[in-house]
Amino acid sequence: MFAAMRAGRSAEIVLKRLQDAHLSSDIPTAGPGLDELEGYGEARDWGLALAEDIRAWESAEIPWSDVDRGILISGPPGSGKTLFASALARTCGVEVVATSVSRWQSTGHLGDMLGAMRKSFQEAAAKKPCILFLDELDSIGDRATFKGDNAQYSSQVVNGLLELVDGFDRLEGVVVVGATNFPEKIDPALVRAGRLDRHIAISLPDAETRRSLCRRYIRNDMPKGEIETIVHATAGLSGADFEQIGRDIRRRARRGGAEITAELALSVLPPMLKIEGERRRTVAVHEAGHAIVGIRVAVGRLDSIVVARDVPRTGSAAGFVHFVADGDVERDRQTFLSQIAMLLGGRLAEEVILGSAFEGSGGEGSDIHKATDLATVMEVQLGMGESLGYFRASSSADLEELRRRIPAVRERVEQVLLKQWKRARTIVEEHVGVIELVASQLAAKGRLDGKEVEQMMSAKLWERSP
Repeated sequence: MFAAMRAGRSAEIVLKRLQDAHLSSDIPTAGPGLDELEGYGEARDWGLALAEDIRAWESAEIPWSDVDRGILISGPPGSGKTLFASALARTCGVEVVATSVSRWQSTGHLGDMLGAMRKSFQEAAAKKPCILFLDELDSIGDRATFKGDNAQYSSQVVNGLLELVDGFDRLEGVVVVGATNFPEKIDPALVRAGRLDRHIAISLPDAETRRSLCRRYIRNDMPKGEIETIVHATAGLSGADFEQIGRDIRRRARRGGAEITAELALSVLPPMLKIEGERRRTVAVHEAGHAIVGIRVAVGRLDSIVVARDVPRTGSAAGFVHFVADGDVERDRQTFLSQIAMLLGGRLAEEVILGSAFEGSGGEGSDIHKATDLATVMEVQLGMGESLGYFRASSSADLEELRRRIPAVRERVEQVLLKQWKRARTIVEEHVGVIELVASQLAAKGRLDGKEVEQMMSAKLWERSP
């Protein structure tokens, strides 16, 4: 009603707007508002502030130039980017026009796609105030990466979208919300000032958020101990996963006439992987290797070292070491090299103490992956390698492409890794006794404070002293 009765409109236009809104409105009515969303942090704060600004604009208190008109939301699949857009529209009390790059592409050739893009923007402008939600925005691409026969086509698509987004004078009352799983693949021109100039990443829920999601989607009054069991078992799951799990749990409870308990919830969740026996010893030795090498090369203060009792079968780490940097220290070349050595320490502890290497050290997001990317950044961006050249790389995929494409980069990165490998190996071989002691205590207790590890290390060094 208030949107229809904006200052300066004639009574005839106001009545028509009210009639149109009554007959057909795209304001989402089902689902939570932003104030009910859990785990959205900065994105939720931004949306609540936007709602206040839109109300102030509708009341003619501020001009549209004072309202944020574009934002890029990124996050892994299932993190709730679409849910955020609908909750934003509900909170702002405005309509939403939702589309995606694949929907534009499905219309036909270049002219058809550009026409579909224009139609989406025109539809949003006709419904202002309005949220225009553009999903899969990374599919538009980055002009710097276009090659071959399709380069001209793709460039025209990007240019067409830039022209539409730039038309903020024509888009008064329209807020553009772009969503992507891969923000690094978006053309930089699209996210510069005056366009989608604010970027907020939505991550998978942390432990505190998962507690709230348990209460929202599973059971609000579940005892604390049972909630903690579910929180531990749902690491790596998204908000969308919680919503689906909640439906499954309630369905199973209805059919069985049973109460919703942690046991029932766990029966619906993916099975847990037990970290016990030889697997537990392997994880403990690996994490102890990180800890001891990290202490010796001074990457920071060791806060804690952990091995889990069980983990979801979703690729969650079975253990971790947490180092804390002392103050606001500016990192030099040696700091980066020490970080690489620490990352390699776990894999080396397995080899030296257990006589073999296990799969947890490799793969996407692994210690070796992180060490390789860190060595690449030193070489191609920080001027800390053999070359002073700079290459733009905003993601791990970009760094990998540089290593594949430029043999000299790949060779220099390999040399850095080998030197730190030898450095870390020397430390591990000199501290086999303390690594085994730390691993034994860690496997038994599941968690050690940094001070406990340092005390064990000091005791072993004292035993070895003459």
